[in-house]
Amino acid sequence: MAHKTRLGPIAVFLTIVAMVITTLALLTVATSNADRVMAGRFANITQTRYELEADGEKFIAAVAAGNAEGMEGVTAGSLTDAEGSDAAAGGTVYSYVAEKDGYRLEVEAGMPDAAGNVEIRKWKLNRIWNSSDPIDDIWQGF
Repeated sequence: MAHKTRLGPIAVFLTIVAMVITTLALLTVATSNADRVMAGRFANITQTRYELEADGEKFIAAVAAGNAEGMEGVTAGSLTDAEGSDAAAGGTVYSYVAEKDGYRLEVEAGMPDAAGNVEIRKWKLNRIWNSSDPIDDIWQGF
């Protein structure tokens, strides 16, 4: 009598293994694509923030050199403390605001002292709020 080989259970097992491997491969491709997209977004945001930081450093260097009035986006005003009295010898503060790609840098610096040191009174880098941002539509509440 000839011995029969039953392929039924082996075929079912190999089919299940092939389906699992295919599913894992598809998930790997989808995850790596999502990671690539997020890395690109992070690189763009980082580039924008570094460019704004560099602009702020140029502003501080201009204030230290005494030629900040000629820079675009710079305003000069009175430097006062919380009580309203003159807080610096010169009494002047320079303000600088720069915006790029939805980010805003606000810098305030006082007049340089005799050694050329500049007091940075404000350095604020943040994202500009947009009321039509799609993230506001995620959850509307009850």
